[in-house]
Amino acid sequence: MQALCTATVALSALPPSFSPRSPAALPPVSSPRQASDGLHGAVGNPPIPVWVPRGAPPDSHLGALIPFDDALPQRLAAVLRLWHVLQGRAQPDVGLTALQRRRLVLALRAHDGHRDGHSYRDIAIGLFGAARVPRGAAWKTHDLRARTMRLVADAIALRDGGYRGLLRVGPRVKLTH
Repeated sequence: MQALCTATVALSALPPSFSPRSPAALPPVSSPRQASDGLHGAVGNPPIPVWVPRGAPPDSHLGALIPFDDALPQRLAAVLRLWHVLQGRAQPDVGLTALQRRRLVLALRAHDGHRDGHSYRDIAIGLFGAARVPRGAAWKTHDLRARTMRLVADAIALRDGGYRGLLRVGPRVKLTH
């Protein structure tokens, strides 16, 4: 069985005995695609991927299927975004903050310099400007040296599979095992 992307909301027909207080009709599905396992498409803007498994009656009340797995917080966030669309409300922002985007850009630039064989000092000059980067012994203990080294290490971790964490939407929750 293929794992469902955490951003996709799986919908299913509710049992007849369940009568929602205020049933919300699913708005038109954009880019609908009928597959062997059901209907795939997107709802809202920005689009929220939805999947209606095969066999759900078209006129039935729908509910969300949410597996109790490690991605539960992200799945709940996706359902909440869909609920906002169904209620005509603005979707909550779940993307990267401006600071996170800026740091990611710096990390990728630092990785490029590291990959091309530049020293940490040269990378720091490229990222922060020559005026901010000290010369000589002062460089060895400067905060920009440590910051540059962390940026390179973080970029290498992203390259080696950590980027998958960027693809997970919703709240970041650390699970303890």
